[in-house]
Amino acid sequence: MNVVIVSHMFPSPQDPIDGIFVLQQAKALSERGHDVEVISPIPYVPKTISKVLGQPPSTEVPNSDTYDDIAVHYPRYWSLPRPETLPFVAYSLRRTLKHHQHLFEQADIINAHVALPDGFGSVPLARLLEVPLVTTIHGVDLQHTIHKSIILKRQVRTVFEASDRIILNSEKLQRIYAENFEGTEKIRVIFNGLATESALSAEPIEEFTELFRMISVGNLIAEKGHRYVLESIADLSFDFEYVIVGDGPLRTSLEDYAVSLGIRDRVTFVGEVENEAVFSYLKSSDLFILPSYEEAFGIAYLEAMACGLPVIACEGEGPADYITHRKTGFLVPPKDSDVLVDVIRELQNNVELRRDVGFRGQQVALNRFSWERNAKSVEQVFNELIEP
Repeated sequence: MNVVIVSHMFPSPQDPIDGIFVLQQAKALSERGHDVEVISPIPYVPKTISKVLGQPPSTEVPNSDTYDDIAVHYPRYWSLPRPETLPFVAYSLRRTLKHHQHLFEQADIINAHVALPDGFGSVPLARLLEVPLVTTIHGVDLQHTIHKSIILKRQVRTVFEASDRIILNSEKLQRIYAENFEGTEKIRVIFNGLATESALSAEPIEEFTELFRMISVGNLIAEKGHRYVLESIADLSFDFEYVIVGDGPLRTSLEDYAVSLGIRDRVTFVGEVENEAVFSYLKSSDLFILPSYEEAFGIAYLEAMACGLPVIACEGEGPADYITHRKTGFLVPPKDSDVLVDVIRELQNNVELRRDVGFRGQQVALNRFSWERNAKSVEQVFNELIEP
């Protein structure tokens, strides 16, 4: 089967981490015998304004490349660096993909990752070439985009109506979809996969101390809940270290908040690291905490579970699909630092509880969430649409 994946989230020389999960799924599909090609549109950023925008020029990315034997093309499209311009960006991408129609002509399936802009850009070509369109939603479209404006919600609806199947990566997204759109018969819930080999082979970071170490992995944005972790650990009476892996717009604010709480010397901001290095940090820790209150799926929790760590997530979010409270992890109310600190204290005091919950969580992560399993489920969706 010839599968063309359209995703603006995909590794590139500029950002080798972006959309790594799309690459992992593409590799898994390829290993199952499919011919997979990726079209990863990137914004056109001329050299003359790249410094003003704080972005590298798009000329640093080749027109075509190969990642782990997956062919990828990087067509340019016009984009503006403001979120309110997304309706324009969606139309811009549509024009770009139409200009690159030749890349789609051998496709048996077009799989767009996210509705805007990738799905919206793919709709005309899928209709023109009479190729089934499968749109995969990872969270942003349903958790944020449709609530920003009527125009954006209308564009997302256009994608859903034109899609032959819609893959959602959590039951939470399925609930949001049912509350806002019709056509639930198109929905298939397929959980993301996990790089199990990387989790098993990673080595701890030797220079770390023997203090009780808590860790968070994720973008430094408000929804991830780092602020509530800082509030919680400021009340702890035992020695600890809190490691934050990831970067984002709130880094300076969080660093300042740690100073104001008097715990800056016990909080380490690592920044963004390669995916393999994440597992080394996890294996050097005792507890994973990320009280994210807008989490569609949450691969970071599964990565921690695969390393044998007990994890703390929020009730009602994507991780609740695979975390059973006090059995395979812990679920706390969102934005509640008082409950969070109580769970942290209990886990620090009870080594046996940490070990038992960590072990059960590890079995769930390793046995249920491989990319091979994900690719097999996605393949079944594709087969539903291909005439025998």
